[in-house]
Amino acid sequence: MVLGGVLNDSVQGEPPPPCWRAEPCTIRFRGSRALHGARRSARLHLHAHSTSAGWKVKLALGATLALVAVEFIAGTLAHSLALVSDGWHNLSDVPTLALSWLAIYFAGKPPDRERTYGYQRAGVLAAFINALILVAVAVYICYEGYQRIVHPAGVETRVMLAVGLLALVTNGGITLALRGHRGDLNLRAVFIHNLGDALSNLGIIAGAWLIRLTGQTLIDPLIAFLIAGLILLSTIEILADATNILLESLPKGMKLEAVANAMLEVPGVREVHDVHIWSLGADSRALSCHILILDMPTSETEPIAHRIREVLACRFGIHHSTIQFEHTHAPGEFHRYMPEPPPAKKEGRGQ
Repeated sequence: MVLGGVLNDSVQGEPPPPCWRAEPCTIRFRGSRALHGARRSARLHLHAHSTSAGWKVKLALGATLALVAVEFIAGTLAHSLALVSDGWHNLSDVPTLALSWLAIYFAGKPPDRERTYGYQRAGVLAAFINALILVAVAVYICYEGYQRIVHPAGVETRVMLAVGLLALVTNGGITLALRGHRGDLNLRAVFIHNLGDALSNLGIIAGAWLIRLTGQTLIDPLIAFLIAGLILLSTIEILADATNILLESLPKGMKLEAVANAMLEVPGVREVHDVHIWSLGADSRALSCHILILDMPTSETEPIAHRIREVLACRFGIHHSTIQFEHTHAPGEFHRYMPEPPPAKKEGRGQ
């Protein structure tokens, strides 16, 4: 009998698997010290990550404000439109960094009665908004470049070089500080933003040298167009990832059929349907599904649920799962199967 085989292979008192991790607000089948310790460890890890990222973003915010003031003053004194434009460019980082810091603050908060999943998507929302700001900045750079072509302006190259080097050191330092947090979608947007700033500073420095050597002021807007293109290319991926998470699409790189087939391999599982997989944040996945099993007492379904959760956690990184068991005698209308694959395209006539 299938049911007997399942129960013989599973011990009622077995501990959670080593890779199994507790997440808040998930219905659990076990209440143990291991569960409490896993939840506490996850909270400490999240708090440490938020603290480390938070002070880096605040430091970047202060350095950016100081740099903007220097560029505005130097650009005005040297009659350099390039420096003033770069000052406005860097000023656009201020709301971006402030928004990212708020997102980090909220993402570190535990779930509550109103936000039962927590605040992980605060960072995703911030990344989406920051990406839109990046698009606007790239468009603005192109506009300024066009204006520079139509109305060429004299440039004080010495001031450009000095302030460009200062800006490069500042933005380069911020970029290096954030390079270890690229797994966080919110901080990745900030990383790309500051990387674009550093490239912009390199463009200013290179443009200043070339203008000094050739006297051609057309070099400056051409470099600006190149920088704007790099920013747009980097922003597309962030916009796509953030949009997929906000729309609760299937996590990137995951196949629905592969997850369902893996659960079907668990002894005692007769059918898997109504499967939904989505991302709570950039690195947190959740699943809900219906599992068809033989008719048995609720207490005897625990080993099956435990094995399913182990498969989901170890093979797919899904640590938040909601499983609804159904029995063979349940009415047919409750057995909604997974959608069939789309039909193959018909061959054209005469082929």
